[in-house]
Amino acid sequence: MNRHKGRIETVRPLIRGSRLRVQLTVCDTDGQQHVAFLPDRELSALLPRSILLASLRDVPRELLETIEPMLNKMIKGRMVRLWQYSQAWYASFLPWRSVHFADP
Repeated sequence: MNRHKGRIETVRPLIRGSRLRVQLTVCDTDGQQHVAFLPDRELSALLPRSILLASLRDVPRELLETIEPMLNKMIKGRMVRLWQYSQAWYASFLPWRSVHFADP
């Protein structure tokens, strides 16, 4: 597994196989861009299903118009760890222990 760090440049929610996927463009520290996906565990931490959906049955595609601006505000510009598995790139958020809150 090859590990890199990078910054999220673009966020694009899409439907693949009737499932919500989040495609990212991540620019790594060398300036190279990677198309990566946000794993389900990362997505569920950002967008809990219970908040967005009254029932967990069929979701209208129009919901993507609501989800996209939310994801852009929450994750665009964040640093992530890139990793590759089965020819696909994935991005995971950095651990909380590296987060420091500054005094005002």
